[in-house]
Amino acid sequence: MDQFYLDKFRGALIGMAIGNTIGNPFKGRLKNEISLHYDYFFDFIKKHRDKIHSIGSDTQLAIHTTKALIEAKGYSSDLMIKHLIDWLDDPPINPGYNSLTTIKKLKYGVSLQKASSNSGGNGALTRVAPIGLFFSKDLVKLREVALASTSITHSNPFTKASAILIARAISFLLDINSENGFFVNDFFDSLEMMISHTQKKEWDTLITILAKLKNNLNLSMEAGIIKFSQVGVKSPYFIEDYLGKAFIHPYSVSTLIGTLFIFLKNVNSFEKCIFELCTAGGNTDTVGALGGALAGVYFGEKDIPKDLISLVDDYKMFFTLASDLLEIFQEKYLTKFTFRK
Repeated sequence: MDQFYLDKFRGALIGMAIGNTIGNPFKGRLKNEISLHYDYFFDFIKKHRDKIHSIGSDTQLAIHTTKALIEAKGYSSDLMIKHLIDWLDDPPINPGYNSLTTIKKLKYGVSLQKASSNSGGNGALTRVAPIGLFFSKDLVKLREVALASTSITHSNPFTKASAILIARAISFLLDINSENGFFVNDFFDSLEMMISHTQKKEWDTLITILAKLKNNLNLSMEAGIIKFSQVGVKSPYFIEDYLGKAFIHPYSVSTLIGTLFIFLKNVNSFEKCIFELCTAGGNTDTVGALGGALAGVYFGEKDIPKDLISLVDDYKMFFTLASDLLEIFQEKYLTKFTFRK
């Protein structure tokens, strides 16, 4: 088994679980509230292990997505729906309303077209991380599958585009050696390519927002989170009372952009990246999961502190899933001529 990719696959899945697990207890608080009470964040985690004990629905759904990819040896809509329905028996941990109600409808026989919601929420974003891993060598298929998987629960065009971008970000980072780093322009070009020339005005809007993100990476952590906290959010979901405050709104676009900002500001340390993700304020469980997957696939499992891995219940299960997914990926896509940066 290819050890480079094994390290990366394991890093992505366990990184997601770590970010989700640590972010869960801080969900819904503003960044300054978290900073005020938890100055020594990792000391708090170590001393209060009982409060940091569980993944959430973001990681649960990614687990079921991974299992569906493994069983299908690729993508099958029927198997994906079956595995998402299986999530209802876990049972779901702190699930988003839209994902929960849509998947319940599918369980009870409502058609896919009628069950899927126009919600702009971020419930579909984290579960595309395994899709980004598996289809990293076939970007046409990656976009197709990220779109199909997201459409099971979310028909909103912004949510679909955001999910495609997360999957592409994962696939871009998969072949990067973190010791060498990467050019930020290359990263953004790879994202823009996935949603360009579609004649979808919402996707063009998202390209403009990506450009704004790229041009503001010099902002401080807090200033950047404030700037992008509610980017793309419209009335009645925009929170006027939170103007000028640091948090990340649970809308798909704001979650995507906020997560990318934090990750790109913290490409020197997995631990520092997780700290910033989970103390960003607002939707810290999903931001932690998404950013944890990005940081995990970038750094690989080898650079993730063991004490953070041990925070995740049944962490070895994520390593087993990573190995099983890699085995099929390797059979389908890898050759001895595989290129790495």
